[in-house]
Amino acid sequence: MEDKPVVAVEDTKVSSFVERAADIFSAPGKLYSEVAVSPVQSSSWVMPYILSMIVAVVFTIALFSNQSLRDQTMEPQRQQMQERVQKGEMTQEQADRAEEFIGSSSMMLVTGAVGAVVVVTVSVFGIALILWLIVKFALKSTAGYKKMLEVYGLSSLIGILSAIVTLIMMHLFDSIRATPGASLLLMNSFDNHNFAHKVIASLNVLTIWQTAVVGIGMAKVSNKSVGTGIGFAFGLWLVYVLLASAIGWG
Repeated sequence: MEDKPVVAVEDTKVSSFVERAADIFSAPGKLYSEVAVSPVQSSSWVMPYILSMIVAVVFTIALFSNQSLRDQTMEPQRQQMQERVQKGEMTQEQADRAEEFIGSSSMMLVTGAVGAVVVVTVSVFGIALILWLIVKFALKSTAGYKKMLEVYGLSSLIGILSAIVTLIMMHLFDSIRATPGASLLLMNSFDNHNFAHKVIASLNVLTIWQTAVVGIGMAKVSNKSVGTGIGFAFGLWLVYVLLASAIGWG
């Protein structure tokens, strides 16, 4: 009985998380080409997920520890309660008690920190799910859900940078509208009831960068052109911006 010939298979080199973290900023195309053909690396989404939660909690504490920024954050809630008072839906005394309760620094820190962790968790796993559905049904890719967790997880490192830059700018300009984008144009005239203002405020340079990187990742794992992936990514982003602005999340 003859032995079957042994075919040598060269293992695909998998870069470390640190190398991938550097490449997401400098060479996302090269990085996602590797991600597309290599086994799923849990560190590619677990580490960004943990870092995102830490930064979100620190962001919340730093924001609410600043009296001016805290007051600006609370202003929309104050306006809503005053509108309810004017409509007779609640008394001024009830509004004052609610404002005092919500405005408690300890209460805001706890609810803000918990809310930040929840938002990060829903974002990471929810957006990855949406991306997976798009690449599966629209781009006809066989990439699994965990692969899209890698794609979005690595891109969220840009989101972490965005949060850090935003926090610094907010403290420098003493305004919650001071973000790296078009919101700077509305910093002193932002109208929370103006749909156009909300859309303009969503035009964040670093968010746009992250969206483009996600598009590159979608393209690479689906073996489609980069233009196609970026087109789907920005289409999804535009739908979110318009929906969020209309509902009041923007």
